[in-house]
Amino acid sequence: ILPVRMDNEKKKEMPSVDLAVVIDRSGSMAGTAMEMAKAAAKATVETLSPDDLIEVIAFDSTPQRFVKLQPARNRTRINADISRIQPNGGTEIFAALDAAFQDMTVAQARRKHVILLTDGRAPPGGIKDLVSSMVAEQMTVSSVGLGADLDEGLLRTIAETGGGRFHAVADANNLPKVFTKETELITRAAAVEEYFE
Repeated sequence: ILPVRMDNEKKKEMPSVDLAVVIDRSGSMAGTAMEMAKAAAKATVETLSPDDLIEVIAFDSTPQRFVKLQPARNRTRINADISRIQPNGGTEIFAALDAAFQDMTVAQARRKHVILLTDGRAPPGGIKDLVSSMVAEQMTVSSVGLGADLDEGLLRTIAETGGGRFHAVADANNLPKVFTKETELITRAAAVEEYFE
């Protein structure tokens, strides 16, 4: 009997995650808040495994897909696209979440999760129902509120309805840490441990 060696024995199966980062880029995000939001999105990309999927949607009055859904291994291109986000306009959360919902509906992944970041207030109409529809499609939603002028009630409702977590962040410099922690929780939750033959 010859010795049997398997090189891929050391490799753990990486969880399959589809993550949408939805960032408020309204005028009030100008300056440090916007730069740290972009840093947080880039930190999220670094935390994902190469085969995990990510998209980045920035919104003011309308959403814009700065990073279309793609594997996280395209880090250089993704980070360059994130860097292009600039603050502008108002705050419309519903359309941005709906854009993420539409994209994730057609994606194949074990775990589908949205991280929403905003520093302001938005019309709440339809948002809770939309998040309920996302949950019905096996998606989860967490919310991150930045600064003192946020609508904590709305963001808590989004996270509670979406089966995620609400993070209140006073200092924009803490955003990368919050996003990294959130991403690690999702990637760990996507790991599959079960008996097999």
